[in-house]
Amino acid sequence: MAPKMTKNQMRRAKKKEQKKAAQETPTAEADGHKDPEVKVEETDATELTETTKPIEEPKKVDEDPLEADLTGFNISEDDPNFAMFKDIMDRFGVTAEEDQAAKDADIGDKGEVFFDEDDEIPDEDEEADKEPKLSKKKRKERDKLSVAELKALVKKPELVDWTDTSASDPRLLVHIKSYRNVVPVPNHWSLKREYLSSKRGVEKPPFSLPKFIQETGIAEMRDAVLEKQDGASLKQKQRERVQPKMGKLDIDYQKLFTTRERNTRRIYDICALES
Repeated sequence: MAPKMTKNQMRRAKKKEQKKAAQETPTAEADGHKDPEVKVEETDATELTETTKPIEEPKKVDEDPLEADLTGFNISEDDPNFAMFKDIMDRFGVTAEEDQAAKDADIGDKGEVFFDEDDEIPDEDEEADKEPKLSKKKRKERDKLSVAELKALVKKPELVDWTDTSASDPRLLVHIKSYRNVVPVPNHWSLKREYLSSKRGVEKPPFSLPKFIQETGIAEMRDAVLEKQDGASLKQKQRERVQPKMGKLDIDYQKLFTTRERNTRRIYDICALES
């Protein structure tokens, strides 16, 4: 019994067989040497076949490929499966009436075309010129409310003044004025002349003490002390600031107290009677 061949032995035997087969077959160089006349005849034959090929007509493109596919597709209405999908097909199906309605709608969407009638086309500048441009002042006067209209719009018409109509928001202004504890605007804000300009030349008299205080003689004592301070030197004034002296005025405080109590009561009684 012959021994079993290994893998390497089998591979070598296969390579030897391939070499023998290559030697028996003709090489590619021997096959490549052909007569030039045969080559020319072959090229002429190929050219003739190319020229004599019939010209293929262009395929006709159907207008709607979907319709062409559907025409050859027939479904029997007796099929129970067709009854299940009939509602769906009816919903997605397009009838001729719907096609016509869609075309009419497309025609309506298109704008009007002018042919050789440029004179009749309205110009934007001309349209703008026709509308009169109002100034800001005239526009305010046009939109301004009257006093009667403003009184009719608000809840408290008694608070409306003749100047409230010229405000930017008259209704809001009157609404703010109607709140409690709102400080009103002074009346002199709309006057052309300045406040208290009429009293500019009037001299205000100096303050004078009441008569019952003047009778005590305190004013004369105070004037004497002020005169003495004016005559003092700078050194004496600085010393008085650092070490002030008290009791400069010899005043009878009991007399001042009695006059104050007596006269202030009289003043209170007069005020009570007047009120």
